[in-house]
Amino acid sequence: MNSLLAWRPTELPDSWAPTHGWISSYALAVIAIAVIAGYAVVESRVVVRRLSAGTARFVQRALLVVLGLAALLAVATYVDFGVFRYGSYLNEWDFYHYYMGSKYAKEVGYTNLYGATLAADREAGLRYQHPRGEIRNLATAEIRDVAFVAAEANRYRGRFREARWREFVADITWFKMQLPEKRWSLILVDHGYNGTPAWSFVVGGLCTRHLAIQNPISRWLMLLLDPLLLVGAIIAVAWAFGPRAALLTVVFVGTHYLLSWGHLKGALLRTDFAMCSLLAVCLVKKGRYKIAGALLGWAILSRVFPAFLLLGPAVLLGHGCWRTRRFDRQLGSLFLAAGAIIVLVGLGSCAYFGGFGIWREWSEKITLHYAGGSDWDLGFRTIAESSFFHGRPMRDAVIAMATGQTAASTVHPLEIAAILLLALPALTFVRALEHHEALAYGFVFVFLFSNTSYYYYLILCVPLVFFASDLGKLGNALGAAFMFFTGCLGYVLFSGWEPLRQSWVPFRGWHQTFPTYYFLSCLIAVTAVQMIALAGARARNLERNKPPVQRS
Repeated sequence: MNSLLAWRPTELPDSWAPTHGWISSYALAVIAIAVIAGYAVVESRVVVRRLSAGTARFVQRALLVVLGLAALLAVATYVDFGVFRYGSYLNEWDFYHYYMGSKYAKEVGYTNLYGATLAADREAGLRYQHPRGEIRNLATAEIRDVAFVAAEANRYRGRFREARWREFVADITWFKMQLPEKRWSLILVDHGYNGTPAWSFVVGGLCTRHLAIQNPISRWLMLLLDPLLLVGAIIAVAWAFGPRAALLTVVFVGTHYLLSWGHLKGALLRTDFAMCSLLAVCLVKKGRYKIAGALLGWAILSRVFPAFLLLGPAVLLGHGCWRTRRFDRQLGSLFLAAGAIIVLVGLGSCAYFGGFGIWREWSEKITLHYAGGSDWDLGFRTIAESSFFHGRPMRDAVIAMATGQTAASTVHPLEIAAILLLALPALTFVRALEHHEALAYGFVFVFLFSNTSYYYYLILCVPLVFFASDLGKLGNALGAAFMFFTGCLGYVLFSGWEPLRQSWVPFRGWHQTFPTYYFLSCLIAVTAVQMIALAGARARNLERNKPPVQRS
């Protein structure tokens, strides 16, 4: 046992290599699927009639113990067994963008961070040596020559007061010495800092402006924000839905392919939108609608797309008003609290930045960033705007470019039809759900109407509790098990599978390219359909059990 607990891999695999992902991720996900199947069997109507109450309790407790052990190993897997790729838990690449972007938001806005960074780097001894001499223009998303941007150093420096510039140079010097030289020489071709002005106002104004990255205590205070949020959300799930739902969430976060990458680890408050959404579901379940609304308001201010979670409660509210002519005060308080937070913090950010211009600059950059789509995006749009070309899924725009055709800029009628075939039944079935279920069910609309990078799919924790709240029902158990299966298959899509490597059609994995995320989008679409099917079955049962109309 001691040797098992003391074991850890001798080397962390290169994230870009075919070996990405741990064997433990597969094993723990399989254990979770087996435990879910165990609960589904022991709590099914047929087995409940045959098992004594004592035997059923014993089996349920045994399954919970297995799940608890799996959760402990999942935590170790999540932190890479303490063997960090660059020797530290700190994700310097991501931390650079969100620390510097929020701390100096007043000076650099959303388009000047890279130019100012290059100027500061040169002043302290240039270390940025891109192999092709490139740097990204954040205002246009185009690549520029480093020499041209370096010649504009005075323009970037002129945006700072002298004391702030000296502080900026010191921070850049610290970051560039933390990252390996090859990594630092690629950082300025990324896509910059994309946190909303509200996020910059709160996190920058209250946190990064006052905590020096060079100070170990300050650094760890910032680094611990995400782990504390994760722990708090897991405790809330246990409080609202019971320990097995909480333990399943731990295993899910620790093993799922989409959550295995470093973007959400060792970073600065990158999980807030998902954990606040999950906390809101738990709080609604326990009747704390106002606090839930406030947290949802922050989730929306942080990443915008969690707003789609409110579609389910909005339908419930409207349906209740129409059927009973009565306003549901609990749901009303949810929307009122969310709206109040959005308005107050939004206006606070405008006051902090001296007007609405910062929001216009952010919206223009985000629109540009998402206009053409990314190979790493997940959502219905990824599926709808793609076709198979030479046996490989590709975006239609890429196919058009490869074949010399003009890419269609309009939405295809089939895409609209597919959305309607999913969205209209989904909206219709909401009426059969309880308030907290309707909120979690909003993930269906997140998938249908937003297109976000894979690391934002930490929000999958929300549909997980939708299923995990009642594993005694076959549909719930299948939904939860399939979500773990999707996590396993993500590693296969990335790195391939040994039996398939030797087959007549060798499959060695697609790594971090579009096909990986196309097929993952298809798998997540299955989860959305499962949620719609469960809600539909509930709605059908309501109709069957409705008392007959009395005729006079």
